[in-house]
Amino acid sequence: MSVIEQNPYLEAKILAAPPHRLHLMLLEGAICHGRKAEEALRRGDAQAAATPLLRLIDIAGELLAGVREQRTDVNKKLAELYWYLFRRVSEAKIHSDAAPLAEALRLLEYERETWTLVCQKLSSEPAAAATAKNAGSGSSSAPGLSLQA
Repeated sequence: MSVIEQNPYLEAKILAAPPHRLHLMLLEGAICHGRKAEEALRRGDAQAAATPLLRLIDIAGELLAGVREQRTDVNKKLAELYWYLFRRVSEAKIHSDAAPLAEALRLLEYERETWTLVCQKLSSEPAAAATAKNAGSGSSSAPGLSLQA
């Protein structure tokens, strides 16, 4: 039984989340598993690092799959980043080396900061649009955010 199946609240949160929020959840999960693996590798316990590294590799694959559908410039750059992360985490697993994993974690943390801002921006837009409409302007003053540009 998966963690999601064991936690109905988490399952509901995931099922109700918009795509940008799901992306952020994947990044947060990747960082969480990466930190567990990094701690184990620094202790010299490659066996304890194996499962979180495999989960991190799976998440990197999901991140990559999420941006490969559309052939935009942004998605191409994200795909390159996620391939790089996939390779670095795989190197950490193969060689039981915390250094490539630490690099991947720094990139994931930066990516999480970016997606946190995206989520904040997208969650504030409906409120701004409703305020502008209620004020009688008839149009939204909040610019749209397109990740497909």
